[in-house]
Amino acid sequence: MKKTQTTNLDPNAEFPMLLMKHSKIMIVYADKSDLEVWNSFKNGDESAFNFIYRKHVRELYNYGMQICKQHEWVMDCLQAMFVDLRKRCIRLGDVRSIKGYLFTVFHRELFKLIRKKRKGEFVAIDESTDQFLIEASPETKLIAQELSGERKKELEEALNQLTKRERQAILLLYQEELNYKEIADLMEFKEVKTARSLVYKAMGKLKEIFNVNGCLK
Repeated sequence: MKKTQTTNLDPNAEFPMLLMKHSKIMIVYADKSDLEVWNSFKNGDESAFNFIYRKHVRELYNYGMQICKQHEWVMDCLQAMFVDLRKRCIRLGDVRSIKGYLFTVFHRELFKLIRKKRKGEFVAIDESTDQFLIEASPETKLIAQELSGERKKELEEALNQLTKRERQAILLLYQEELNYKEIADLMEFKEVKTARSLVYKAMGKLKEIFNVNGCLK
């Protein structure tokens, strides 16, 4: 019987890695802190690596697709990042927020890949208005469940009237649920208050652009 070809919709299906069953991994590590999971990973625990991968790969993929819309580029970067982490696990430092760490590394590596692919033609994230457009997802806390498709589209358009840095900060805080310290690290701000100020400024502008009473956190 001819095997069905693997679809490109699920990042999990594209990684050539042997993964334990999701349910078993989640049970083992569900009650452990990020530091405990990370230390297990650093000590060569393959199940800890699989747990980290399974827990974060989808949200990393979604974030990457917000940036460049190139499925293959995002997948290439994800695969390279996880393979590199696996190889360097013993030499890695302590991490108290695995998600924040992965987003910071992935963000940096994805932009390196984009610049390489486009051979210097890519414009940095804060110097262009036609990149990093937000698409409102069902998980985004900016959008109440009762919003219709039409209102959702209006909100996306309002978000995309913000500057690129403002859109990025909003996405990281409300959709990816990073804290201000993690956002500051990812966006390479020297102080956490800079990230907080950027979000407050973006929210103020957003309220002026689009009436979203009841939809904002």
